[in-house]
Amino acid sequence: MPLAVAARVVGGVRRILTPTGHPAWLATTYADVWQVLSDPRFGKAPLTDCQGSTRSGRLLPGLLFTTDGLEHKALRTELLAAMRLCPSRSLLDDLADQADSLLSAAGDAGDLVASYAAPLAIWAVGTWLGLPVADWSRCAELSSIVLSLNQFPADVVEQAQFELLDYFDGMLASHSERSDLLSALAATAASPAPLAATVLATGYETLVAGIANAALTLLTHNGFGSWPSSRVDTRRLVDELLRFAPLGGTMRSRCALVDVPVGDVLVGRGEIVLAATGPANRDPSRFSDPDAFCPARKDNRHVAFGVGERFCAGSQLAVMGLSVALERIAARFPGVRLAVEPGALRILPGAAEPRPVELPVHWV
Repeated sequence: MPLAVAARVVGGVRRILTPTGHPAWLATTYADVWQVLSDPRFGKAPLTDCQGSTRSGRLLPGLLFTTDGLEHKALRTELLAAMRLCPSRSLLDDLADQADSLLSAAGDAGDLVASYAAPLAIWAVGTWLGLPVADWSRCAELSSIVLSLNQFPADVVEQAQFELLDYFDGMLASHSERSDLLSALAATAASPAPLAATVLATGYETLVAGIANAALTLLTHNGFGSWPSSRVDTRRLVDELLRFAPLGGTMRSRCALVDVPVGDVLVGRGEIVLAATGPANRDPSRFSDPDAFCPARKDNRHVAFGVGERFCAGSQLAVMGLSVALERIAARFPGVRLAVEPGALRILPGAAEPRPVELPVHWV
């Protein structure tokens, strides 16, 4: 994260070392990040052959985020078809009730991540997929391992992926048809287990980090005491929270399939580019007053969910989960405040989605 923010100040595409110590290019401006994430000359599939250069542990080939071209399009079509059969908005009322239940048990003080963001995130994804409650804890643990960058040994990361795939294969073999996403995937996908594992891992980690980082932003800026009264203003606030990314945002890896000019450099075939969405979302050439948190910002085409064909398929769940999680805090505990100085917060090491390890708060 500090490297990405520093590069934003310097600007341009520059050479860096990845979290595992390998050379790569870092793109940080809005235009460069948009190009890298949308240009079909950059792919994901080759990264499965050189995964150690960007993370510890190889991501398995054939997954939604390790495929390109027609294979990726086919998988995405299957996933989106399942999401139409079982849309995440069906969780809305129960999600708010679950948030209230967690807040009722919060006490006067506690860790917003462990007592609220994490359990609400696994409730949302686990319920959507129709997973047994008894399995949620292990599913969350495996998801965190799979999406880590350099926190775990390579064999642990790879074994976690196999365990998730085996788990979903077993679930599908014994799964009776219900109105959940796993049943929908069984109906729309040729191989539903990898897609279910993708939804679980990315959905859980993205939602935990999103809630934690958004809460941190509000706690260090406007607080929760002036929550918007309209849906339009709420969405503007949520988009600004996603853009602002207090910890630098995600670095998305791509591999050049051919020589590609990006900015002032030529990225050679086979070279890796990390597209830093956090700095891109604070590019002064794209956003006015980019380092200011502006809840009513209107021109806010951020890249927090990616771009183009790889735009996050679960963005609806992320926006809904974030909106509900924060709105319920505002309704129940508008005076919530940090229990420590912001500088004392520890950032989760080696995480694909940067977030605080803990977020100690006084609820009342």
